[in-house]
Amino acid sequence: MGAAAAVAIGFAAIGAYGSIKEGQDKKKYYDQQAAMTRIETERAAIKYEFQANQILQRTNAANAAVIARGFAGGVNAFDGSAGLIQAVNSTRGGKEFAFALSGAEGQRRNGLIQASLYEDAGATAERTGYFNAAGKLGMAAASYGSMGGAPSGGGGG
Repeated sequence: MGAAAAVAIGFAAIGAYGSIKEGQDKKKYYDQQAAMTRIETERAAIKYEFQANQILQRTNAANAAVIARGFAGGVNAFDGSAGLIQAVNSTRGGKEFAFALSGAEGQRRNGLIQASLYEDAGATAERTGYFNAAGKLGMAAASYGSMGGAPSGGGGG
């Protein structure tokens, strides 16, 4: 094997290693993006849940005020107009509460989808790195073979 062939094979091996390393680095990057996406979407979901809890607290406070006014006025605070006001408050508050909770669920679902896309992209990048490395090594083997390659050992004498 000539020096030129050895150098060419060495460069092919280095190139193959570089392809593998590049694929692994891209996978690591995409895995980090997926992790960040999960964190950010969980934070957003928690904000929606916090908002839902605030809505529930406001609804309960409004209903408590209606009850207190009713009893202070000497009427049954759970019947008549006081009961109607509580029912309206509860219905409105319940709808807002459910809407906020669905926002939290939507955030989590979207985050899961986005994180999965990042992870798939990382896996694809890693596989591409290995395929590129195999291609470079295959090209080096073909080039080596076309230069005469190793002696075949079937000699004569």
